[in-house]
Amino acid sequence: MTREMPPESSDPDAGGLSRRDLLRASLGAGAGLAAVPLLGTAPAFAQAKRHSVRDAGKLVIGAFEDGAIDVFKKVLPLFKQQTGISVQLLTAPYDSFNSKAFQDGQSKAGQYDIYIMDDPWIPQFAAAGILEDLGGHGIKGDAGFAKPFLDLGYWPPRSGPRIKGFESKKPALVALPTIGDLQTMTYRNDVYKHAPKTWQELVTVGSAAMKAGKIDNAIVFRGVKGNPIVTSWYPIFLSYGGKFFDNNWKVTFNSAQGKAAAEFFVGKLKSLAPKGVAEYDSDQEGAAILGGKAGAIIQYTGNAIKSDDPKQSKEVGKLDFGVVPKQVKALAQIGIFIHGVSASAPNKDNAITFMKWFATDKAQLALAMAGDVPVRTAPLKNPKAVKAHRLLPTVLAQINAGAEARPRTPDWGAVESILGTELNKALVAGKGGGDALDRAASQSTAYLKRQGYYS
Repeated sequence: MTREMPPESSDPDAGGLSRRDLLRASLGAGAGLAAVPLLGTAPAFAQAKRHSVRDAGKLVIGAFEDGAIDVFKKVLPLFKQQTGISVQLLTAPYDSFNSKAFQDGQSKAGQYDIYIMDDPWIPQFAAAGILEDLGGHGIKGDAGFAKPFLDLGYWPPRSGPRIKGFESKKPALVALPTIGDLQTMTYRNDVYKHAPKTWQELVTVGSAAMKAGKIDNAIVFRGVKGNPIVTSWYPIFLSYGGKFFDNNWKVTFNSAQGKAAAEFFVGKLKSLAPKGVAEYDSDQEGAAILGGKAGAIIQYTGNAIKSDDPKQSKEVGKLDFGVVPKQVKALAQIGIFIHGVSASAPNKDNAITFMKWFATDKAQLALAMAGDVPVRTAPLKNPKAVKAHRLLPTVLAQINAGAEARPRTPDWGAVESILGTELNKALVAGKGGGDALDRAASQSTAYLKRQGYYS
């Protein structure tokens, strides 16, 4: 599941929404998902009640177009069979659906009962009060969910800085994880005998393989300014112990840890990547790893599972998965689909019924068998699901190693655009990562001050 976003605005004040990267890419990512064998799908659906269920009305779910949503659609007949509730799934392109859904919630038009969102949308939607408090309907975030995924459904966030107006409010559960996703490593098993455990191991083994002519490049990543380069740098930054903000929204990504991560990224890592990597986006990095040119890549699920598709990969059998390398930690970026009930939903009771049903292990197992990443731990471990979707153990291992979402503010997209522009300049130069962070920190601080984050 890899989402590709349209280019970011160069004007930080033009908008504060984070543009999703990798996961949810054009429907090419859907092709990768569709390629996953649906082993066990029929048995899972056969568990549905055989007798006729009385018509119980309808439910309208809105979502943005994506290959993972195409897979999600396959489990909806099971809900109809078990509850009698008919589901209408309405989709639109990413930016278009964001606008439509937000306007629907603000105007209380009632076009949708449930919104399936990109997780960075939660601060925007929840702060505007257009998501139903699920706790009032007896829905709780139980321990069966992968905790890093579940945490994204609370507003205000249970930890970290909070935007103004929500500093002292008690967190409420306003959304539940829909489809899991996060970064993991894909690597050539004939270059690396196992997933490199540290960045230094990746450099040492990868450099030797390049010198021996085994591989053109030890690693490939996206270097285009804005969201792409920040997404590539994100797990390196986290692994060095970097933090983007303190609890008062003071910019801290230009700390000593952040600067060390940036210097490593624009210097040593660039030297092991393809020439012109500063202009690489998903198509180019995908071609490098699937075409046998690169030895490793950090990527989201939708691209990772293309490794086993002979229609897309020349390296079937040579690509394996592992957690991201560490410096002091092995942390990856999270990017999940997440769904909430519209506060103005016309079929709210049916929406609540779906929220409860889809949060069960059985529904999530059906999702996993269809080819998506479940958000609950038991389905991630299920032997049949793992046989159908061999990336699942690595997803679980990365969750356990550590995974973090992007900062919970509607203005993250603007900060990311600033940061990504300065990082790209340093990557082109092959040096100056620390200075790039200082410039980005100064610009980001000025932007956040204009938005009222500081008195």
